Amino acid sequence: MLTIFGLLAADSALAQATNKSFYGNVVDSTGAPLKSVSVRLNTNLDTVTQVTDEKGWYKFKNIKGNNLYITYSMLGYQMASKSLFSIEASREIELPTIELIPSSFLIKDINIVKVIPIVFKKDTTQFNFNAYKFRKGALLEEALKGLPGFQVGRDGSVYFNGKPINRIEVDSKPFFGGDVLTATRNLPADFVQNIQIIDDIQQSGLKDGDAEKVINITLKEDRKKIYFGQLTFGGGTNERYIGSFGINKFNNGEEVSLIGSINNTNTNLFSFGSLTGGERDRSLLEIGDYSDPTDGLNNVNSLGINVSRKIGDNTNLNASYSFVRQENSTEGFSELTSTYIGNTIRRKEDYSINTIDLNHRIKFDMETRFENKDALKVGGNLLFNKQIATNTKDTELRNYDSKNLGTYQDSTTQENPNGELEILYSKHFDKKGRKLIGNLHMSSNNNKRNEVVREYYKGYDLSDNTPINTEFSQDQFIDVKNINNSSKVEVKFVEPFFEKSLLEFSYSFDITQIDAMRLVEDRLTNNPSKLPNYVDSLTVDYNYFFRSNRTSLLYQFTPNNKFKLNVGFAVQPLLLRGKLPREAVEYKYENVNLIPSANIIYRFSNEMDWQIDYKGKNNQPDFHQIIPVIDNTNSRNIIVGNPELKAEFSHRISTTFRKTMPSTGQYLESNIAYNIALNKIVSDKRSINNSTIQETTFKNTGGYYDMRWYYIFNTPLFAEGLQLDLTGNTDYYNNLSFIDDRRRTTKQLFFNQALQIRYQWSDYVESVVNANYMLNNAQYDIPYRTEINANSFLVGLGAKGYFNDHISLGMEMSQRFNDGYTSTFMNINPTIMNAFAEFTFLPNNMALLRVQGFDLFDQNKSMGFTSEYIGNDVYEARNNRLGRYFMLSLNIRLQKYPRKK
Repeated sequence: MLTIFGLLAADSALAQATNKSFYGNVVDSTGAPLKSVSVRLNTNLDTVTQVTDEKGWYKFKNIKGNNLYITYSMLGYQMASKSLFSIEASREIELPTIELIPSSFLIKDINIVKVIPIVFKKDTTQFNFNAYKFRKGALLEEALKGLPGFQVGRDGSVYFNGKPINRIEVDSKPFFGGDVLTATRNLPADFVQNIQIIDDIQQSGLKDGDAEKVINITLKEDRKKIYFGQLTFGGGTNERYIGSFGINKFNNGEEVSLIGSINNTNTNLFSFGSLTGGERDRSLLEIGDYSDPTDGLNNVNSLGINVSRKIGDNTNLNASYSFVRQENSTEGFSELTSTYIGNTIRRKEDYSINTIDLNHRIKFDMETRFENKDALKVGGNLLFNKQIATNTKDTELRNYDSKNLGTYQDSTTQENPNGELEILYSKHFDKKGRKLIGNLHMSSNNNKRNEVVREYYKGYDLSDNTPINTEFSQDQFIDVKNINNSSKVEVKFVEPFFEKSLLEFSYSFDITQIDAMRLVEDRLTNNPSKLPNYVDSLTVDYNYFFRSNRTSLLYQFTPNNKFKLNVGFAVQPLLLRGKLPREAVEYKYENVNLIPSANIIYRFSNEMDWQIDYKGKNNQPDFHQIIPVIDNTNSRNIIVGNPELKAEFSHRISTTFRKTMPSTGQYLESNIAYNIALNKIVSDKRSINNSTIQETTFKNTGGYYDMRWYYIFNTPLFAEGLQLDLTGNTDYYNNLSFIDDRRRTTKQLFFNQALQIRYQWSDYVESVVNANYMLNNAQYDIPYRTEINANSFLVGLGAKGYFNDHISLGMEMSQRFNDGYTSTFMNINPTIMNAFAEFTFLPNNMALLRVQGFDLFDQNKSMGFTSEYIGNDVYEARNNRLGRYFMLSLNIRLQKYPRKK
């Protein structure tokens, strides 16, 4: 008994002699500090409680005892605990950092739910970023690559479930006019609370338009008031360089951003080339191809500013300006075979194209809501483009008995000031479902072009390979001025009646007017007066007018939340009129289109729906198709418009099935569509006197149709971190054309299949495997049956490993196999490999040093393939691209929170 009391006394004395302080830190699953966490410490001699401060720290002072048991609890998080035995001599001891995981327990009257990664809401899919782990400092573009259903191309193009993203908004406001590339390559991923992918339908009444994919980014509350920016610069072999900067101020919805870049590595911060961005159509099949997809060598300088402000309580204003200067140099060669009855023309060209593009773009949006809840939206953009281009070609043309060798030189300077304005007013009514919307859209597109064309050809008789007297030369100066103005006014009124029905009445008035002037000066003909010698037969003075009045009625029936029916009918009178003032000639076409429409949606559940859709659409001819004047700018390929062309009218029926499985993270979508066109505008070609000269005009015909099918399937595999994405499509086209006044059918089948597997192992390795297969089958019937089977198979592998918080290595490799093309230069099998190493340093890893090698095998420079099989033409070409280089670059990112008042 005395021994027991002695041991207890000794233990008590030891504890009193070694009172200590313990402190530590608590964070959430993203590493952010947690405030107000209850921390309870128990020892064999003491029990105390503390609460963490704003930075997640806690501290216990004068603690007695060495056996520690600590619990951490906070509403909405799973409880954590730690058992320790302290034998350290130090009086202040730091405990390991504790990470709390969101909980999913149901407590009486309080539903505490862990962060759900994906939320599906009819036409919206939401990704909550707190449920995902991203590399610290990662940009939004890198984060999107790790989300299910997303694919990001090397050029920055973004796809979700196989469909391109057309626009990005930040907190429901345009960021740099909605430019996708600007947002994904400037916004840090850790600023984002969630992103919403919205099927946005461009309409203002009942949903009867075509949806486009739009991303809305919701910022975290503590990132809505922050200054941040970045600076990047680097240099490499083959005179490669890159530099960019970004300065941003976010202040609770008011945003100011200034960004800029210079580079010759095709690393751009802006889309360019059109008002909507983008210089050419991208394909989802390019995902996993680690070659650079841009033809030629490019030097790009860009600068942009974006401002978003809230004026008063009900008005938001957004404006942006961007400037892009792109200098492109492209070299390549092509082969074109044009088959006629009794005459096959083969053209081979080596060409060099140099362009300088200057693009200024101003975009603005203003939204306001009045006290009576009426809404007004005004938006528009101004674009000014100036292009200076030179095009030099060495051409060989031959048929069965003759050959032409020649050169073609074209120097062009053109300016295009364009503008758009859209005003939408929505009237509010107290009656639920009643709507009155007015919309005005106006646009003006102007083109002023000066062009100098020089050609020289010499003919040879293939029977004895001697020159014959067929030398041809021309030297033209072409002055073009085109003005294209269009306006559209639309009014819609929606009225609910009975309990489950809506009725929409709409009227739209649409006009387009084109005034075109072209003067062609023949510089080879001597003119004694020394005045310009204009060629009357090539001169254009043409006025074109298009008018459409459309009146429609749409009925919607929604008996429950599972079924919806839309049935509509429209009457559309059309007028197309063309005038040649100098000849006092007028061409006129009038017609009345009767346009039915229907849409049925059935929702089996919140996760599965099916719909069938029918639409009718009118397409007016392009300007170059209707202008009734010879264009012999290319003397070997003459074009003559047809002023008597009618407008096309197409009927399209499609059905779509979608199923989402939130519990397993799976998504399935499939669509089948059939389209038939009446009065289809097609080419009408002939060879002149069985020579190597071709003439093209246009006419209307019937019989065109196409059928398209696609599917998308995303699913996790086996374990968390392994994701499978499957996409595929099959398209069949019954194309029509006329060859030597005989109708020709080209039956074309496209088959594409793409697979992507992404794997993330813990926080150390992330990898992706891609495989794509493409088949292009074309069958011709005149002058003899011909079949082409061009196919391409691509396999790609990418991986990135993190050795610690500062060092990472990565590589990308793709192999393409081409076969079945008619030209041997297309049937090559290039291998692309890129590698890089990154090192982060300075506080919070704010600096990143990167060493990279692009196209280690130097095979990307011959990857610019182009092929087209239509009518009587088989066209294949290959352009140069960016080749191998090595680069060292440094990126520095800064963040600063404004000082609290």
